[in-house]
Amino acid sequence: MKASVSPTAIALIFFGTGLFPAIAQDSLVQNDGQQRDGQILGVKSGAIRFKVGPVETSVPMANVKSVIMAPPKAYNDALAAWQKGDAAAAITLLKPLVGNFIGLPTKWASRSASLLGDAYGTTGKIAEAKKAFADFQLAYPDAAASADVGLARLAVAKKDFDTARKKLTPIIENAKKVLLPESGESAVFGQALLLMGEVQESAGENPAALENYLLASTVFREDKAVVAKADERANALKEKNVLAP
Repeated sequence: MKASVSPTAIALIFFGTGLFPAIAQDSLVQNDGQQRDGQILGVKSGAIRFKVGPVETSVPMANVKSVIMAPPKAYNDALAAWQKGDAAAAITLLKPLVGNFIGLPTKWASRSASLLGDAYGTTGKIAEAKKAFADFQLAYPDAAASADVGLARLAVAKKDFDTARKKLTPIIENAKKVLLPESGESAVFGQALLLMGEVQESAGENPAALENYLLASTVFREDKAVVAKADERANALKEKNVLAP
């Protein structure tokens, strides 16, 4: 007679040997040190909606020390669409994502909220862009640089170069002090440098513009669309025999 092995025993063997992948979970750490593992459903009325097994609960944002949650597929798809220059597709993906997760203390949630404003501005939806940036600033007061870059971009589109320069100058001063930019920070600095280059070109400050384009394309390379545009503008200035200071 052949020996049989129960399905439970087989499962234990596979989990024990790592042949079954672990189920990914989100983690939330409260200010009192308590950690909750489960599924983050979203943010509503100043609290994170959280699910542990079949039970749903809410944790006030004021009680949350940190959050670990991998970026949803919609975020990665939106970022890919943005890098390809398809702002309309990025908006379609970002709107529900931002609507559900804005305020969540993760880099991808913060970037989603900022990127929505950028995408609106790129498509000429200025009122929507301003609202998105206002919502972003309210949800992430410590990320003012990203909002200022977005507002500077709107100012450049209206050829209000003085306003753009004022918003960009302190960001670029900080960028030039950074040798190894972090993820997220690198994208913001690259965007600021590209915009300042455009402002400087409008004022005939071509050597300074070239310097900023080169920094955006060689050091702060996280945003591929920015890198491509900075390379294009830098090459155009080099063809005019412009030299960086």
